[in-house]
Amino acid sequence: MKKTLLSCIFISAFLLYSCETDDDPIRDLDAPVIGNADGREEIRPGNGEIREAGTDHMHVRFGVDDATGIEQIRVSIHANFDGHSHARVKSDFEKLNVSDIYSPNASNPDFRFPAGATRVNVDATGTDIYWAGPNSRVESPVLAGPYDFVIEATDILGNQTSYADNSNYLATFYIRTPYAPVIDVTNLHDDELDGEAGAALEVQGTVGRGTHELSSDLAFLSVRLTEEHDDHNGNPNQRIMDEDFYEKMWGSSNWIDGAQGAELPDTKEINLAELLTGENAIILPEGEEHLELIIWAEDVNGNITEMVYEVHVD
Repeated sequence: MKKTLLSCIFISAFLLYSCETDDDPIRDLDAPVIGNADGREEIRPGNGEIREAGTDHMHVRFGVDDATGIEQIRVSIHANFDGHSHARVKSDFEKLNVSDIYSPNASNPDFRFPAGATRVNVDATGTDIYWAGPNSRVESPVLAGPYDFVIEATDILGNQTSYADNSNYLATFYIRTPYAPVIDVTNLHDDELDGEAGAALEVQGTVGRGTHELSSDLAFLSVRLTEEHDDHNGNPNQRIMDEDFYEKMWGSSNWIDGAQGAELPDTKEINLAELLTGENAIILPEGEEHLELIIWAEDVNGNITEMVYEVHVD
């Protein structure tokens, strides 16, 4: 009798639990999805996007979706060029640093969205990011160079996007300014440099200081020949460590740990054709058809100009 009673109790408990769990919704464990803004073909800024000298802001365009509801979105910008080397830059120049929080109760009305929204579309002038003019995010002239742009999102259950699974959005964009170093390669054919395997690559042009009142002398120059990559926007410290077909440095970097070389031949203007000859000549390797020539120049104020040129090898 006792065994029968115990069996009935266990069966009743199991059936009750089954009924309750059958009615429970499946818990959402998925992070929000970051994608394009409505009617747009890509997120802005795109990876590798260049903001040319004379521009003072950047459009921010993206969308976030989550079936349960979006709690918060964070948009951040930080310098990609700081190698933690205690840079010797003047205090009258400033990195662009941004941390914008989008939420239902954001203090900035341009960053607000309805509580429980399953779709947030960001594509308005109020979310554009400025580094000059009355809406500038910096008080001093912005440092020219590469910057990382990141979008992160969290839903109302606490699920977060992350770098580990590439659900965060990460892009490197470039701010160019009238006072940053000027790199001018003049012997391009159809936007490429041409050369023959086993021979020296001819590079004509100059690297020098600009004519702007904030321009300053050159401090560092790096020239690299590397494999062609879809994404050449890595950490500058990693670049120096990468194995390349060619790499030479002159001067001392403000930003990249351990990056220094022979004395700069001139701090005002360097003739590339004269520099890249003799023991500094770039010899094109065998068995490669498409390469990249990367020229990175810094001035004493810490401004950076980087140019990437495709190299076709016959």
